[in-house]
Amino acid sequence: LTVPFRPTTQEQELYNGITALLEKDDSYALPTKQKHLTGLILRKLLASSSFAVMNTLETIKKRLVGLKTGELEETDLISHLVENDDLEQDYIEEVDAEDIHLDDDIDQEQLAYEIEELEQYIQQAKSITQDSKATALLTALNQGFEQMAEMNAPKKVIIFTESKRTQEYLARFLAANGFGNDNVSSEENSNPIVTFSGTNNSPQATQIYQQWLEENEGSDKVSGSPQIDRRSALIDHFKHHAEIMIATEAAAEGVNLQFCSLLINYDLPWNPQRVEQRIGRCHRYGQKFDVV
Repeated sequence: LTVPFRPTTQEQELYNGITALLEKDDSYALPTKQKHLTGLILRKLLASSSFAVMNTLETIKKRLVGLKTGELEETDLISHLVENDDLEQDYIEEVDAEDIHLDDDIDQEQLAYEIEELEQYIQQAKSITQDSKATALLTALNQGFEQMAEMNAPKKVIIFTESKRTQEYLARFLAANGFGNDNVSSEENSNPIVTFSGTNNSPQATQIYQQWLEENEGSDKVSGSPQIDRRSALIDHFKHHAEIMIATEAAAEGVNLQFCSLLINYDLPWNPQRVEQRIGRCHRYGQKFDVV
């Protein structure tokens, strides 16, 4: 199933502005040798959510301010953006270490103009209150859950996004639009929405992890590796307590979700093979229903 949506005027204006930025021949915001990859990431995050691209623009602006004041150390912008937003690691593999070198001659006037321009786009992104793509997600969830009901399949869905910032935004958005705690039984420590990322160190994830450790103390389910056990704890929580898991690409491999038969690609990955990997989380041995 595909759910189409049309960007609002504000969203389109932000898209056009950032497109103009990306098409500049010379820009401090986009390091010359990393321009293609930085531009690709900006477009992907812009397609993900205005909230995600706003944070990325703030990161780029902070770098330019450091460049202006002379306080900036040589950094790999691509790696920083990938780690900051939990993007897929394929981007980093394209980076050449020689591409990180800073320019020696800085045009202060142009730099000041670009900082001002970035601030304008950041304010544009902040002013967007209605996210048309997130609104379409509500339609997708209702359509998907209708399919689950027809098959008598468990009401569970995994939503894949490319951005941790978008993940955080969607968790708040869905909770505010009928998918929060008010919509489920008042079971202790129950949360119908759970997030899954590369670090899994949010307050919610830590609480779930601590509870899982107590419940499984002394059993062979506890591996002793905090990273592995945090993943296991979140998967168990999704299986037994939650309806919705919002995941970054970190959940596309090594995660078994055959108890879930609804998958939503909120963002499509750069590497098309990852679409199949995502589906493989649900469509695997043990799955009793058609995966939607």
